[in-house]
Amino acid sequence: MNQLQLLAATRILEHTMPVTSRRILIYGAITLALLFSVLAGAGTFFGLASLSDNPGFWGQIGAIVGLVTALYGLKAARPLLFYHIELMQWAAVTKRAEGESLPAGKEQLEFLRTQVQSLFPDAKAAFSLRRRLQQAVCAFVLQLPPGSRLNVFPEALGNALAAILAGFGADALIAAILHQGKLSAWRRALAAFCQHYPVVFRNILLSKAFMYLMLLIAFWLMLKPVGWVDEALPTDMGIWKYVFAAILTYWIKTAFLNPIVTTALILTLIPLAKE
Repeated sequence: MNQLQLLAATRILEHTMPVTSRRILIYGAITLALLFSVLAGAGTFFGLASLSDNPGFWGQIGAIVGLVTALYGLKAARPLLFYHIELMQWAAVTKRAEGESLPAGKEQLEFLRTQVQSLFPDAKAAFSLRRRLQQAVCAFVLQLPPGSRLNVFPEALGNALAAILAGFGADALIAAILHQGKLSAWRRALAAFCQHYPVVFRNILLSKAFMYLMLLIAFWLMLKPVGWVDEALPTDMGIWKYVFAAILTYWIKTAFLNPIVTTALILTLIPLAKE
């Protein structure tokens, strides 16, 4: 992955603004829900324990319970988010990558929804296919012959590298299905992935490095406004200052960074699959 690929990915996302804006708003709402879960949990437990000797302690427990509950709900909603956000965005990306025009406004969302539903009947089936593609990518990486570039690492590190490849790799394979308009397209895309795995592996590592560098910068920037709120409060937020900054950084990751790096990988894999 190079600067030109990132610029191309950003340009394509700019040309799919209805679906991109929808993604930003939905993940923004999820971020607000995560923040509210901490405050609601802390306030509820603090109120219930107001007559105890240490209501502040129970407020902390309530904040943890609220956040864990919200994260569990977010995990349960992953198939729906994948189906209604990720798939629609990758459908738009593949169309724009080929120079095809897309309808504007709400018509674009309806057009992309139709494209997705023609291939995937429901969210459960789509997410199940993504998991199977992740397993296929992991199996390929772990079964490489001894001495290959990825098998020179210790087993634990090799498993971690396989997991890194699997996430972005599965999304790129799903995009190839949307690009061809048929479920069987994953075989050709996976063959291209396996045949050109050094190129794909390098691009994924570079994309991960870029994303986590941006996340560190974003986390540092988010600490600033959270710190201003902390200074305005009568009590110290303590470790929750970093939790709130991490939640805000999650929005930047899911709404902006993930689509950019995944789009860049899609732009790498689809031409290889055509070959």
